[in-house]
Amino acid sequence: MNSNEIAIYIHIPFCKRRCLYCDYVSTTNTKLKDIYFDALKKELTLRSNELKDKKVKTVYLGGGTPSYVESYYIEDIFHILKDNYNLSELEEFTIEVNPESINEFKLRTYKSMGINRISVGFQSASDNILKNVGRLHTFEEGVKAYNLISSFFENVNIDFILGLPGENKNTVEKTLEYIGKLKPPHISYYLFDPSHETPLKNLCENGKMHLPDCDLLSDLLDFIYQKLEKIGYNRYEISSWSQDNKESLHNEFYWKNLNYIGFGLSAGGHLNRFRYVNTCDIEVYVQALTSDNFAYEFTYNNNEYQELTETLFMGLRLLEGLSYESLLDRFEKPILDEFINKILKNLPGYITYEDGAIKLTKKGLDFSRYVFEELIALE
Repeated sequence: MNSNEIAIYIHIPFCKRRCLYCDYVSTTNTKLKDIYFDALKKELTLRSNELKDKKVKTVYLGGGTPSYVESYYIEDIFHILKDNYNLSELEEFTIEVNPESINEFKLRTYKSMGINRISVGFQSASDNILKNVGRLHTFEEGVKAYNLISSFFENVNIDFILGLPGENKNTVEKTLEYIGKLKPPHISYYLFDPSHETPLKNLCENGKMHLPDCDLLSDLLDFIYQKLEKIGYNRYEISSWSQDNKESLHNEFYWKNLNYIGFGLSAGGHLNRFRYVNTCDIEVYVQALTSDNFAYEFTYNNNEYQELTETLFMGLRLLEGLSYESLLDRFEKPILDEFINKILKNLPGYITYEDGAIKLTKKGLDFSRYVFEELIALE
């Protein structure tokens, strides 16, 4: 692990409308934009002294809907970063956008700042599904937005979600058909998790909406995996597919449990063995930063065992897993060997240790949620 390299995440919580499936911290109250961005810039400045010797490798602007706010807010953030952080080796600079909130002016502005990767939320090719969950665009509008984005940027990710109300074999086939036509460099295809507290969960529990059957979803996942491989995508993480050399560099910092710093509401960070999460309350966040204090909701210093557990918990998401040698660079051999032996004993058939790497088996990938729950329980 190169401790002199960091990734930066910046949370921009504003949305025109919240989607029913979303459990991220966001708000539609645009009157808060000025005070929020003032606090965010203060947090970036306050943290900079601590990180002056770090080289920023990736920056990710997420939300919320970062493309929903006026471009000058994004430019202000960029100037704070440029003036206070070492961006000399910045490789990947990503912003999340939604189809209805993007235009040529914003894209030109993003490109002039040095943004070189766009992540756009499609979620589905089915207009019925998009309407069901409160999206503000049709799929055709999504395609038009993608074509516009592609005229400015080579590195584009498209997000999809499997398992929303109205999902069936036809909707998945249509989505995959369009992926084959558009050929985006990167695909994120997430399985909707109904356990999270969202408006959609409440609607389903009250019988006002219905999620697809679990057995159907299992079959559809297998179909997606096979189809994406056939059209030239490499699955390198549980929910991520890429064309050659288009893997997400930013997410790699999370998956390998490297050093990353989160700024803004609800953002989390991991620096060496110090872990924190910022408050989800925008009023508390603004008040803390106004007083030159960080707005922590949670902080913790991991011991070696906890750090190892987290590193395996995240790293096993990667299909290549984690090499023993890379783990040995970070952890004491007796503790590492003991933990690896324990998980192999307790999760037979789900985790394998071969060719110098510990990783999930095919069965482990299919039941990854169970594996991760058991892994945490072993701590």
